[in-house]
Amino acid sequence: FDDPKNNFVLASHPNAMKYGSIGGHLEASLAVNHVSTSGNDNRNGAFAVVIGQIHASTNEPLKILYRKLPNHKFGSLSWAYELNPSVQQQNELDKNGIKLRQDIHHNVFGQYNLQQSDADPIEGIKLGEIFSYQVDVTGDILHLTFTKNPTSQHQIIKTFVINLAKGNYQGHSIDQGYSQDWM
Repeated sequence: FDDPKNNFVLASHPNAMKYGSIGGHLEASLAVNHVSTSGNDNRNGAFAVVIGQIHASTNEPLKILYRKLPNHKFGSLSWAYELNPSVQQQNELDKNGIKLRQDIHHNVFGQYNLQQSDADPIEGIKLGEIFSYQVDVTGDILHLTFTKNPTSQHQIIKTFVINLAKGNYQGHSIDQGYSQDWM
């Protein structure tokens, strides 16, 4: 991973031409057949699996997750953007002792932060159900497309667009964006 030719960057990166490419593409059609059935439902990583990711030098501008609680028939599909603070602020805490660098979650189908006492996310995705996603980084822009029922006439498509270079994501001043980083 140390060789720039093995990585891609955003168009706004000051040394973009030294890298393997500007932007990139990732797509998958899949079904999740199993997730852990033990864990603490207060932890969003419990009962979940990462099914797609863009990893930068330190943080993750994109993480796609599927999470299904043991007592639910449906699971939830979500994605997260990890705030990208300066090196000095990577482990900085707020006044409540919570790390400033955090994942900002976005629901796609279902809801990412459910607990076992919550209602089944019937708009979610069952184990074994096929769905797809497409990730395109063009210039500085991340385009996400998620499709439920991709092989049927009743597709449900959700899209998201984010400027990865801009920083200050959703008003989080600690976020510098990813224009100076490799992925």
